Amino acid sequence: MRIGAYSLAVPLALAASGALSQTLVTHRLPATLAVEAVTAAVADCTQRGFGVTATVVDADAQRIAVLRGDTAGVHTFEASWSKAYTAVAFAPMFKLDSGGAVAARLAQYSAQQPPGTLPFQPPEHMIIRAGGLTIKLSEEVIGAIGVGGAPSAEADEVCAKAGLDTIRNRIR
Repeated sequence: MRIGAYSLAVPLALAASGALSQTLVTHRLPATLAVEAVTAAVADCTQRGFGVTATVVDADAQRIAVLRGDTAGVHTFEASWSKAYTAVAFAPMFKLDSGGAVAARLAQYSAQQPPGTLPFQPPEHMIIRAGGLTIKLSEEVIGAIGVGGAPSAEADEVCAKAGLDTIRNRIR
């Protein structure tokens, strides 16, 4: 009975405050910029001799653009999306920017678990490693780019940064 009363009280309180009559303003990354970003990321890694896949997602982790390099392994398709998904999911919560701090912060978070608790279990599909960077418009996270397939997560991140840097000044 308590759950039912609480479930009814929240919408009534929101309606009384006027919060239900407002809409949220959000922004979307254009597909043309997403395509440019994945192209630049894959090209950067290809120049370095790495076969990768790059994925750009929107704020809901839905794929906008994906490019699999000529020599990228089959696993890289999912890995690149998982890194972008992780970045877009956790960056707003931790107020992180596009500097690769998402993976470092989550590793720190999982290492500092209270004694007697279970280890941090990331949700399915998340890869908590470098290679996923947020795409922001001012302070709003509007997407992320993820790269998978280089010999190290740090190398994935260098290529993701190259993709992000290609479009960064045109995000308005």
